[in-house]
Amino acid sequence: MSLRSVTLAAAKASAAASLLVSAVTASLGCDPGETSVGAWNPTTQVYVEAESAELSGAFVVGSDPAASAGRYIVADAGATSDTMPGAARARYSVRLATPGTYVIWGRIHSPSVSTNRFWIQLDGGAWFIWRITVGDIWFWDALHDNTQYGQKLTFALPAGAHDLVIANCVDGAELDRIYFTSAGDTPPGNDTPCDPPNSIDVDGSCLPSCGSQGGNACGADECAGRAVTHNFDCAICCTVP
Repeated sequence: MSLRSVTLAAAKASAAASLLVSAVTASLGCDPGETSVGAWNPTTQVYVEAESAELSGAFVVGSDPAASAGRYIVADAGATSDTMPGAARARYSVRLATPGTYVIWGRIHSPSVSTNRFWIQLDGGAWFIWRITVGDIWFWDALHDNTQYGQKLTFALPAGAHDLVIANCVDGAELDRIYFTSAGDTPPGNDTPCDPPNSIDVDGSCLPSCGSQGGNACGADECAGRAVTHNFDCAICCTVP
């Protein structure tokens, strides 16, 4: 085989591989442009659009240009169910190619402390409340149990199909996207500024937020001499001047 033939064959193989990567990432709901080739591993990382669920009860699909694919899910007003999983259900069947210890992330928008939680169940197991921080922007947060912020839930999962069910807890909590990973990473393509809830974007700078103080609100002493931000955590949290 001539050098030209070898070079041509290699080029065709490279093009085919690129098409395969694009097809796989697209089928998993991931825009190949969100992450560099080599960073994405479809055997250990799976994206799911929230609105792709089997929806029942009071969950509806909303529109927001800041959401992935421009859509998200939210429970209808008046469907609050804080003491038990609500009747609104979003059911996802996710097939994992590789067994491993997985972390599940969600991209959410929770405008206030009264609109900041969902019920979560995996593979028919126990229900738990996923209580998330609040703010005016979309951001990624790993599933955790209620107020145990920063302590990611981990799931030892075999390869194959798994069922994730999200139920309504309070009105107004919005869910855009879900990410399963056993790679120990954060969601590729995350464009949220700074590190919610630990820091917030104020005029292009990342400043400490209530998350860095270990709570969801700043008292009078903590807020003394500090400017209240309206960009993240609304008016319940303060930043350094």
